[in-house]
Amino acid sequence: MEITALGHAGLKFQVAQSTLLIDPWFSPEGAFLASWFQFPENQHLLCPDLLQPTAIIITHEHLDHLDTWFLNQVPTHIPVVIPDYPSPQLQNKILVAGNRPIHIIKAWTPWKIAEQIQVFLVPEESPMNHDAAVVVELGNRVILNLNDARLSTPQLHQICNQLGKPIDVLALQGAGASWFPLCYHYPPEQQQTLSKRKRLVKLNYMMRAIAAVNPVMVLPFAGPPCFLDPELSQFNQEMESGIFPDQQQVVAWLREQGIENALVMLPGDRWNLEHQTQSYDPQWKDFEFGAHRSYLQAYASRRENIIASFKENYPVPQTSLWQNFKAYFEHLLSLSPYFNQQIGMKVGFEIEGPGGGQWAVDFRPSSQGVFQKIEDCAYRYRFSSRWLVPLLEGKLTWEDFFLSLRFSAWRNPDQYNDHLLGLLKFAEPMALQAVEKYETTLSSQEMITVQSGGKTFQVQRYCPHAGQDLLHVGEVLPGDIICCLGHHYEFDLTTGKCLTGNCPSLHVVRTT
Repeated sequence: MEITALGHAGLKFQVAQSTLLIDPWFSPEGAFLASWFQFPENQHLLCPDLLQPTAIIITHEHLDHLDTWFLNQVPTHIPVVIPDYPSPQLQNKILVAGNRPIHIIKAWTPWKIAEQIQVFLVPEESPMNHDAAVVVELGNRVILNLNDARLSTPQLHQICNQLGKPIDVLALQGAGASWFPLCYHYPPEQQQTLSKRKRLVKLNYMMRAIAAVNPVMVLPFAGPPCFLDPELSQFNQEMESGIFPDQQQVVAWLREQGIENALVMLPGDRWNLEHQTQSYDPQWKDFEFGAHRSYLQAYASRRENIIASFKENYPVPQTSLWQNFKAYFEHLLSLSPYFNQQIGMKVGFEIEGPGGGQWAVDFRPSSQGVFQKIEDCAYRYRFSSRWLVPLLEGKLTWEDFFLSLRFSAWRNPDQYNDHLLGLLKFAEPMALQAVEKYETTLSSQEMITVQSGGKTFQVQRYCPHAGQDLLHVGEVLPGDIICCLGHHYEFDLTTGKCLTGNCPSLHVVRTT
């Protein structure tokens, strides 16, 4: 029984004659408009045996986890197993690679892959976030694969209770997967500070998850990506002190915190679950994380023609996109009055190049509409017209586009608007209704006691953003602020107002 690292978030599980793959990503075009690439490169692992697994699990629709190029190489009788999300987006993306059996598994429901392989899937609590952990029972061994999912501490405890035995391997993300703050207009010093803070947020979540699960071995994985297009190469600096730490940096940080059981596994490295031993792929005999700049320079040369050919598939439009833009966003505005109200602002789009213009979408009920004027916008996005065409045609999702980092953004006030991203990425009534139902039925009745600066507050137990339990993930900060560590929304304990995003207020009462 062994686990093989396939690069990034890809893992292979082998027992007897059965093989399970989770989130394999091998596309030579990388992902997200040829912006992200596997680091280090994993093409040497592609072989006929890898393309004949018993089954494949795909945890969510991000293209560094859902690789249609790889699925096209796999025989169509091999099934894919996915979580049961409110949106059909994941299933639809898989079908782009051709018809094949797709098993949609309800949360917490055991599913038998083969004689000695059983799994169950655990999505995040809020339907706004389509990420799910995979629990793999491989014979008598257990692997908890969190990938990009940020499960709450109660969920992690519930997994341990349901299993009733130790977790042999906890695999979890050590690098971020975000466009914030990289694509936002901040002074360089502020951007560095925000990147370092986001890096630390990710690492601290790892600490909490490890403490909750107490695994035999910890495997940091699912990043970092690297950027081989010269237009994006500046983002490779994030490996050094920003949001994309490499596996060696993550393991070193964990050791500084007293966690000694974390391992670096490069593509092709194997972990034997019975003997708890690691086998190393000779491919990496001379590889050094500290020499990543020269490695990336050579890697970029190998991908140069592929990136250029990819961009040719997205020509600059020769006619105005205004009418298509207007029709698209008028439809979007009709989907959910709840989301429009939660967005509650005017959003500008500066589309550069032929066919573009400066256009705005106003989500406020009193002034709702799509306009050819861009003033008074609280959010602005700027990007090339070549990318707007596939967005309007539904061939490219907004979240995939944002993850490409091929845009810039500005916002005032400087607050994250979860519902704006939610509406753009789902754009589908069932998924939007699931979020509305979840958020409008969150209980604000159950209260917990919080101490801050000698004062006592009664505070709504469940965060109004995504329902995380503040009894487990609430952290009191200086200045009478409570931070929900689930997604790092901060609330003023004196007023309940959300300070870092467009979120309903937290119910608070000062008692002393």
